Amino acid sequence: MIRSLTFLLLLFQAGVPFVSDAQSGRPAYFTYPLRIEPRLNANFGEMRPNHFHMGLDLFTLRREDLSVYAPADGYVSRIKIEAGGFGNAIYIDHPNGTTTLYAHMNGFTEPLEAWIDDMQYQRESWAVDLPVPPGLFPVKRGQFIGFSGNTGASAGPHVHFEIRETATEKCLNPLRFNFPIPDNVPPDLFRIAVYDRHRSTYEQTPAIHTLRKAGGVWTVPGVIRVNTDRITLALQATDRMSGTPNANGIFETRLYDGGRLVGGFRIDSIGYDETRYLNAHIDHAHRLAGGPWLQFLLPLPGDRSAIHVHAAGRHYLSLEDTARHDFRLEVLDVDGNRSVARFSMQRGQRIQPPLPSVEDRLRPGQYGIIDTDDLQVVLSDRALYDSARLEVRRLPGEASGTSYSPVFEIMRQAIPVHDLFTLRIRPTRPVPPELRDHMLISKVTRGIRQVRKATPEKDGFSASWRDFGSFRLEADLVPPTITFYGLQDGTHVGSRPSLSFSAVDNHPTIRSLRAEIDGAWIKCARRGNTFSYRFDRRCPPGRHTLTVIAEDEAGNKTTRSVVFHR
Repeated sequence: MIRSLTFLLLLFQAGVPFVSDAQSGRPAYFTYPLRIEPRLNANFGEMRPNHFHMGLDLFTLRREDLSVYAPADGYVSRIKIEAGGFGNAIYIDHPNGTTTLYAHMNGFTEPLEAWIDDMQYQRESWAVDLPVPPGLFPVKRGQFIGFSGNTGASAGPHVHFEIRETATEKCLNPLRFNFPIPDNVPPDLFRIAVYDRHRSTYEQTPAIHTLRKAGGVWTVPGVIRVNTDRITLALQATDRMSGTPNANGIFETRLYDGGRLVGGFRIDSIGYDETRYLNAHIDHAHRLAGGPWLQFLLPLPGDRSAIHVHAAGRHYLSLEDTARHDFRLEVLDVDGNRSVARFSMQRGQRIQPPLPSVEDRLRPGQYGIIDTDDLQVVLSDRALYDSARLEVRRLPGEASGTSYSPVFEIMRQAIPVHDLFTLRIRPTRPVPPELRDHMLISKVTRGIRQVRKATPEKDGFSASWRDFGSFRLEADLVPPTITFYGLQDGTHVGSRPSLSFSAVDNHPTIRSLRAEIDGAWIKCARRGNTFSYRFDRRCPPGRHTLTVIAEDEAGNKTTRSVVFHR
């Protein structure tokens, strides 16, 4: 046993892909972490805005506070508490070199909750990301670890469950570990999209062909005609599991030209440093326009993820002759259920000539700078997944009131950006000295407004962004507004278990908030712009003063106090 474990750990350290229980035929290492019939709300690798789904969403009967149990021996290695994201999350390291994660939890065991509380008060922060010493909270297989919930960026009660390589934190597909989740349903196929790879995917509308099922095989009737000698393909498909109606993500595709494997992907392991490559894996512009998820069968030039295992470095297929090419596409789920599509393609004698080269076009792997009298945009060599024209449009209207620049449209909003880019705006009218530390750059992308603190520079102000859109430099001297709920000077709170209040701003972001009772920091949980303090030993019976200090993105502060009796 010791030799086997040592060998497994060496495999992890050497970077050898993990061999799952499903692959090896070994008994399952992990047990299911809930004591109800296993069922999923979502699977690994599903497509989400700007990221892949990195684990399984475990169905919890549409209820909160189900008991969650450790699926194997190990120890609690990390606790994360945040208003968005995972909400309340617990991480357990296991001897086989993996870490399991349980997110959106309502709470943990009493000893763990007490330790977290002490750490939050030591750091004077409710939101924490805490490494846990290895010997502090050991767990055994089947031991209770906490309660399921709906915290963080959760749309309903469930447990988000992940399995990671401990050494790399790369997420592994949990369905490869023999959990008792039956599945004998093959994927559903819907459409094939064809693209001309002489042109950027951001500058064309694909030719979309519906797949129809006949005799157990999905087909496109007739022959698909193209007028280019370079193509790439994308697929719309979903998967389902036995007994559940959910449309899940697909696991693997294999594209054959004749008998030759030429493309496809396998979503088996993904790192959080790779998850944003979802925007390269799909036709991003088509999705934003209201279309379905179209997944590329060959990677875009700027896609550096590791999922396109069958493409062998190809970014397109060459149709070097006018012969008919017969394609076979296999789509598989983790359990080996398979759907097959067949379609034929042929290019004409005359092909559409490539677009002429344009100097202001940025290609993946190149650094890009847009520099005008009004602004500068600096893009890294990892910013784009496909080529795009560097464009800035100054909208009509001049700076007035709190605005110190006109509105600039930078690039097309449908073009995704991988890395942060720097935007510097030069004000079109002088910024008074008293406003220099209260400047913001605002952005509107697809109707969603965001603001960033603008850093003063020699001839302008800068901020970093990860989406293109409409930008403007503006001043903000309006402080946040603090509202106490059911609390005013002299209130007797009686048997209330908690106090709550809100802090809102004229812009979307509250940068920081501090709450004190009688001058000492108190722990306030946050949900959106609402904060709540559950009475504890730090607020004994008697007269107390609650003070709240809220600061917005521009550095404006509001302080408000109220006296209450308990």
